Amino acid sequence: MKFYYAGVDITKDVFINRCEHDTYAGGRADTMRIRFVDSKNLWDAWSPQCGDEIRLTEQAADTGAMFIADTLPENGLFTIFATSLPPGAQARQSRVWEDFRFLQIAEDIASRHGLTVKSYGVTDRTYAYIRQDNLSDFEFFNRLCMFESCALAVYDKQMIIYNEQAREGAAAVATIKIGADGHFRYSDASACAYGAAEIRSGDFYGKFTAPNGDASRVLRPSEQIACASSAEAIRFAQGILRAANKGLRRGDFRRKLTCNFAAGSVVNIENEKVPSWNGKVFVTHTRADYVRGISKIFFRRPLEGY
Repeated sequence: MKFYYAGVDITKDVFINRCEHDTYAGGRADTMRIRFVDSKNLWDAWSPQCGDEIRLTEQAADTGAMFIADTLPENGLFTIFATSLPPGAQARQSRVWEDFRFLQIAEDIASRHGLTVKSYGVTDRTYAYIRQDNLSDFEFFNRLCMFESCALAVYDKQMIIYNEQAREGAAAVATIKIGADGHFRYSDASACAYGAAEIRSGDFYGKFTAPNGDASRVLRPSEQIACASSAEAIRFAQGILRAANKGLRRGDFRRKLTCNFAAGSVVNIENEKVPSWNGKVFVTHTRADYVRGISKIFFRRPLEGY
């Protein structure tokens, strides 16, 4: 394990006795909690500040650039809490976007926060008019991604944007076998799935019906969603329906530290005890405990048809 502070490898100067790193396929920032034995009060002398950059690597795993969000000095211990979002990312603001393309908005937000943009399978839509109302840049753009059936992840100073359906349809990168003594949990609430979603916005109306759902269960958002056309309302209805239904068949399992795939990957699982859940899953969240050598993998079944 190697630990970097402000770009400098200080592994030999510190002793790590706890470290958990959480990665997410989208919707929220990656986080890390790392605790040091600090009997010599080195961290007080170094005086780390919120926004300082840290990084940890272990085998094939790399947290990428993380930014200190908080610190906790204790008697003989020092804990750092970090996030993949850069300083200032939580600041709320209001803005109107007129005749902007989807990726143009992403590039504008990224440039304000010292990030770059990578996109995969994204349609670069143009918006005649869209408002950012008292939201942080990342809350606003994450919401827009949801409307467009996309996901936003922030990793190593990059905004990574991808089409969820296309990503879920990718080939599995690994097969994970869960033995008879494996630790796992599964949940299937698919009976609660919506069969359709509809949006009304002034003179515009859009409805999207799932190809395999109960059309009598219609999702009607309580908040007002502004649309510039009926075609946009249909597209946004598809996005909110996907967001509501995609996590209904989900699970998690624990295993020894796994560094060869991350959140956003597609893997196959094989479970001796519950073979009905065997097959392809989409990894939504990973938690790596680098000190105990344990990974916890959270996943969902790919959402079919949309």
